[in-house]
Amino acid sequence: MSIIDSLLGNKTKQVKVHAGEIFGLWQHLVQRYDIRELTDIFQNFANDIDFKVLLTAGMNVIDKEIAILENQMDSFGIPLPPRPPKSINTKTNTEILRDELMFRVIYMGMQNFVAQQVQTTMQMQNKTLTEIFQRASKDELEFVQKLGSYGKLKGWLFIPPEYKTN
Repeated sequence: MSIIDSLLGNKTKQVKVHAGEIFGLWQHLVQRYDIRELTDIFQNFANDIDFKVLLTAGMNVIDKEIAILENQMDSFGIPLPPRPPKSINTKTNTEILRDELMFRVIYMGMQNFVAQQVQTTMQMQNKTLTEIFQRASKDELEFVQKLGSYGKLKGWLFIPPEYKTN
């Protein structure tokens, strides 16, 4: 805060962020936009009622995270990337996409996303951003674990064969 600001009573505190943190914010927002759009598409093609409920829950989580990231970017004056459509409604379900395949795409994508997000968090120095990314990683890891349990229950996850010696 400059001397002029303190004399005029301007209490706004300039928060410092480095270029890597800005890129991390931008990159993770773009990824969430893409994940949100893909999940919305999958919602249209899903047949299993429970899977549709999971997809809706996932979109709600993504929407909250998008809002948090957008607010942070606005506070730093970072231009937002183009938003995806609010919703995607297909005219017909062609049954090309099977629930099992859509599930595995989402499950493996989330596993990779959580790992990447943890890596980004470790590069952050801004306390607020670190807390946002840590909280999101924790929430997403819990969601991945629930998805894994659901996938096993449905028989949609491929279970590797047991390793036996001899």
